[in-house]
Amino acid sequence: MMVMPDKDIEVIALDLDGVLFDGPSAVQPLASRLGLEQRFLSIFKEAAEKQYGLHQTITEGAKMWIGVPVDGTLDPLVEDLPLMKGAEETVTTLRERGFRVGCISSGVSQFFMKPFKNRLKLDFAFSNILGEEDGKHDGTVEYAMLAKQKAESVLRYLENEGIAQERLASVGDGENDIEMFAVSEFSIAFNPQTERVKEAADISIQSKDLRAILPHFEAN
Repeated sequence: MMVMPDKDIEVIALDLDGVLFDGPSAVQPLASRLGLEQRFLSIFKEAAEKQYGLHQTITEGAKMWIGVPVDGTLDPLVEDLPLMKGAEETVTTLRERGFRVGCISSGVSQFFMKPFKNRLKLDFAFSNILGEEDGKHDGTVEYAMLAKQKAESVLRYLENEGIAQERLASVGDGENDIEMFAVSEFSIAFNPQTERVKEAADISIQSKDLRAILPHFEAN
């Protein structure tokens, strides 16, 4: 039996890592292309061993980019980034059906999100905001996109656009998506990382093709 939203959905918020991107971190292939993979692996190995929370992981991860120019260095890398199977078609189809589609991510920064938003023609895109000085990353975090901030960001978007909260749907896979699920009228746990994530969503989908969510969103 197909589970559908109870009300007309207008906005769909998608997570990045594990949803639009097939993997735990869209940052890793970018770091590799920039010669920073060992720095990436070292930072996130330490985060795992010391059981850092999300905020500390973001703070430590930001240091990896120290000295990297913010002048569009990431743009061509983001444009070539391999995505989840069906990701681009899913976004295109949802927008053709009349939905506003966006991405909210705790795993990347505004320097990733700008070209990523352009690539997928997203209606909105929110992420961590990293600091810069003299045209380069300075290793600081000005705004961390934690679980609470994910929910707040999409609610702020709805308010600014004059759209009722009851028109929101979200798709995610991690613990930091649960608060976004809670403020959504309809939510999908896409390959949920834990049982808690699965239980927090209205439905759960196990698939390596993002087009699996399309039957749950009919044309407006």
